[in-house]
Amino acid sequence: MRFLTGQAENPEPGRRAVLTRALGLAAAAGLATAAATPAAQAAVRASQADWRFCTKCYGLFFRGYPSDGACPAGGGHDSAGYNFNIPHDIPETPTAQHNWRFCTKCYGMFFWGYPDNGRCPAGNAHAAAGYDFVLPHDIPETANSQRNWRFCPKCYGLYFYGYPTNGRCPAGNAHSVAGYDFVLPHL
Repeated sequence: MRFLTGQAENPEPGRRAVLTRALGLAAAAGLATAAATPAAQAAVRASQADWRFCTKCYGLFFRGYPSDGACPAGGGHDSAGYNFNIPHDIPETPTAQHNWRFCTKCYGMFFWGYPDNGRCPAGNAHAAAGYDFVLPHDIPETANSQRNWRFCPKCYGLYFYGYPTNGRCPAGNAHSVAGYDFVLPHL
């Protein structure tokens, strides 16, 4: 390979010329990739694991702390099943809804898109903190995702709707079903 220099063509380029050329090509390729797929790259980077299913209330809760929050069925949540890896702080799309938040009192996932914040099992309304989670919905389930996660219009929580009963709602009795069929990615 021959490189052009500021003078005549050089059949044996110097080390500096080779490195400069290689670094320039690598940087250009990196910029082209970043510019071509910013949403895809953000989606890969912007996710949080340790979201789990609670066997008592059927809700989705964050299991990344020493305690397990407050479960409407009493005590802390009991985790089972998949380790969900939930996307956050990415653009909403026709098949992904934002405004889902972590509650600092019960550790559950709830919808933060109404004037009030629903009913928290730790008392009063949920307390939002952290990321703006963006939940995929109404898309095909894959080997790395699970469908049948639904919004409860009584407590505003997200719960699993795949059993004959609907778990335990902090607003009383079982959760009610409304809205999209959320499809959550898992590890």
